[in-house]
Amino acid sequence: MPDYPHIAAQVAMVVLIGLLTGLEREHERKEGDPLFAGIRTFPLIALVGYVAGLLGRMGYGAVLAVALGGVFLIVTAEYVLKSLAQHQGATTEFVAILTFLAGALVALDYMIPAATIAVVATLALMAKQPLHLLAQKIQPEEIYAILKFAIITVIVLPLLPNREVGPLHVFNPRFVWWMVVFVSAISMVGYVLMRFLPAQKGIALTGLFGGLASSTAATVDLAQESRLSDDSLANCFALGIVLASTVMYFRVFFEAYVVDPGLGRALILPIAVPTVVGLGTVVLLWFRDGGKGTSKAQVENPMEMGKALKFGLFFAVILAASKLAYQHFGTAGIYLASVAAGLSQVDATTVSAARLAHDNVLAYSTADGAILLASASNTLVKGILAMVMGRPSLRKAVAWAFGAMLVSTLAAFVWVVRR
Repeated sequence: MPDYPHIAAQVAMVVLIGLLTGLEREHERKEGDPLFAGIRTFPLIALVGYVAGLLGRMGYGAVLAVALGGVFLIVTAEYVLKSLAQHQGATTEFVAILTFLAGALVALDYMIPAATIAVVATLALMAKQPLHLLAQKIQPEEIYAILKFAIITVIVLPLLPNREVGPLHVFNPRFVWWMVVFVSAISMVGYVLMRFLPAQKGIALTGLFGGLASSTAATVDLAQESRLSDDSLANCFALGIVLASTVMYFRVFFEAYVVDPGLGRALILPIAVPTVVGLGTVVLLWFRDGGKGTSKAQVENPMEMGKALKFGLFFAVILAASKLAYQHFGTAGIYLASVAAGLSQVDATTVSAARLAHDNVLAYSTADGAILLASASNTLVKGILAMVMGRPSLRKAVAWAFGAMLVSTLAAFVWVVRR
């Protein structure tokens, strides 16, 4: 049984949880709508949950069950009455049940989970309009693609062997698929944000979130879009393209850190060099009246099974090729394979190098060098694509920016190798 100071702290937490949800519900209520519970009732609901949880902790578990059943009956009756009055929605009723359960969790000494649940629930309630807007923008076929990806992952992942197979003993089927899920999830964040934000937010945001989804796709789309605009927007499109490529460096660091935190820490200073250069060029382009145009790059849904399977296959091939190159040609083989793979994409090379470093196949310096070389070759390809596919006025704007990022990435590589 907790002592009285501990009970006082728990009661304060319970009241705060009730006030938080009650304040949001009362603020959300439209004029004329009936109010089932507001800033006074929700703290009482939380307190009832706390008392029931406290009694359950003392051995009277039936009290907690009866109290929860009573709350269910009350909110069900309220929903029925509201439906008869042609008022739709059951959000407040579900929040009432959640608030009761949060109070009970506090009584059971789960204060942090209870507070976390309350905060997350309130944020979800306050994001009503953005969430509805997002639901309208996501197409049914995109939802089906995400569901198929999730189902395949849930069903297939437990069946995949969690050990190295094959002659090189480097291919772990379960790890490969986990990396497919991980990289696709990062891309999905950028994809959803791009679909969610209106085009009026500008090319700068398109580049920012496009870099999360696919910096190469964002570069191609913005370069093509520049051909349909006049020369006055050249710096604006250059801003979006350079920003997408700069975001790639953040993405590369995050992927490396997740696979091997030690490698991620060793990569901080080298990856910071091209990142700072990229951010500096973005600032310069911004003050040249960039970011005022409107555009929206088109990126494929990263959760499409075909796209995910292609990445998984490409990642497995790069992983095997990297180890094979290292065994036969040493460090030079790894670097050559990284440059070749980076011409297509940098994610597979980053995760492959991090995995080999995690397995003590590669030293951190070699893995960092491979990641930087893949980033350099990928930056070079995007710079060429932007200059070839964009309008002539765009070429000058992006040439010096990509040149600066390429040189700084190679300089970081040289520093890593000689360190």
